[in-house]
Amino acid sequence: MASIIGRLGRVPGVGLVVTVIVFYALMGGDAVSGLVIGEASPLVVAVMAGVFGTTPLVLLAERAALLRRGRRKLLRELGAGPLINRMAVSNTFVIPLTLLSLQRLEAFGTVIALMWLGPLAVAILKMAFGTPRRLSGLLWLPLAAPGMLILTRVWEGRADALGVLFAAGAAVCYGNFLYTYGGLGKALGKRVDVAIAESMMRSTAALTALSAIVLTTLAAFGTTVPGITPGSDWLTWRVVGFTCLSGLLTGFVAQVGQNLIFGRGLIKEATFAVLTAVEPTVALSLDWAVLGHTPTGLDLVGAVLVTLAGAGCYYQLEVGGKPPAWLVTWSRNRAAAMRAAARRRDRGGKGDLSA
Repeated sequence: MASIIGRLGRVPGVGLVVTVIVFYALMGGDAVSGLVIGEASPLVVAVMAGVFGTTPLVLLAERAALLRRGRRKLLRELGAGPLINRMAVSNTFVIPLTLLSLQRLEAFGTVIALMWLGPLAVAILKMAFGTPRRLSGLLWLPLAAPGMLILTRVWEGRADALGVLFAAGAAVCYGNFLYTYGGLGKALGKRVDVAIAESMMRSTAALTALSAIVLTTLAAFGTTVPGITPGSDWLTWRVVGFTCLSGLLTGFVAQVGQNLIFGRGLIKEATFAVLTAVEPTVALSLDWAVLGHTPTGLDLVGAVLVTLAGAGCYYQLEVGGKPPAWLVTWSRNRAAAMRAAARRRDRGGKGDLSA
């Protein structure tokens, strides 16, 4: 299996393909959760999805090394405790905040567009302070501002203040998640899957305990809070099925894909952060296909502007005015072929003269 993955990493463009799969898994999991947040509340859905997604991830991490004796020794050997805890904090809150925002804004594309501010901040940091610096990429960012305004459409009263605040909190968690993931990938390489599984296990345990305390307290006082308290008949096969699918997509498929990207170096951390610019477009397609919300012309314009801003940053960060690698390789091969043909002609001409 390792040799297959190793060969896969050398295939041109495979990192981009895996990245798109990761985005659809992340967005798809949130979209599926959106189908049942009205029945079970965003908090309960987040807990159930976390459990369903974390379980297979922990079981498969280095053949369930985290479930054997010596777990503490293994974590000490990794030497990434602070990074694991930072990621666990983001994992604990990112999904509940996303679903709470979706419940209030009722537009998945808008929520994801606001969340993209987190990865965008990571990309800006890389362009401004990374090596080499790509400050010219910042010139593309003004495109993102009108795109965000069009998607939120504050002049229509669609931008619920609390919903936007929840999305902003999710953006902070998402940005910290990506920044920390890149650090773990550099520090651990192929063993990043163990650290991610440990982080997911800690965050799921924390979210479950926090939710149990909150729900028990509310039940004791007979209080219901929209977005937190589930409905009276929430534990159904429909809720279990959709949260299971959501957890597998977000907590398992997406995490395995990101382990490949960061652990195998398929795409650089900054590149992945910038490529998240396509997420609003992915979210709009899933909003229509899964949640049944038909995007308007303004939604499409906003998604295109935000995507163009990210694409421009990506170009400046990864290409920086240089021709793409495939064109350089083709040009070199073409020049070598022409030189070889010229040498053959020279040898043929000399032969004719000697005759």
